[in-house]
Amino acid sequence: MNESPINDEFIQNVIDRYSDTIFRVSFQYVGNTLDAEDIVQDVFFALLEYACLAEFESDEHMKAWLIRVAINKSKNAAKRNARRKSKELAGFMAPSEVTEDRFDDLEFVLSGISPLDREIVYLHYYEGYSAKEIAEIVHKTEKSVFKRLSRARSKLKDFLSEGGR
Repeated sequence: MNESPINDEFIQNVIDRYSDTIFRVSFQYVGNTLDAEDIVQDVFFALLEYACLAEFESDEHMKAWLIRVAINKSKNAAKRNARRKSKELAGFMAPSEVTEDRFDDLEFVLSGISPLDREIVYLHYYEGYSAKEIAEIVHKTEKSVFKRLSRARSKLKDFLSEGGR
């Protein structure tokens, strides 16, 4: 068996490189900082367990694996949160109530689309993944990813135009 690549330097390097990405992916699903931070920690614990068993083919393979684990853990956390409380509309703002300042808040605008669509938009525009790579990460077909990107763009355009832009 190969010597484990796990050491303090490896761990710190992975945390430095990927914690922000994992946090953003998680936040898209759970919608709050505390849960997203917990998920980041859980993902790195999962990496420690997995890395002892196998090696990654490349840094991209590890990054995709981390994102996939973050998505799975985020979905589970979102389901737990949904069961704990009923949906609240306290923070909801109708498009007519949106101020100019809110248009600059990407998180607010993205809240108008589904978590999976937000994830696909994030992976495509912020992480630079191709539709094919995203399809592998989110376990959808490439055609589905293209459709979701198109629908997300359309929804965002409609949302912005309804808000007065």
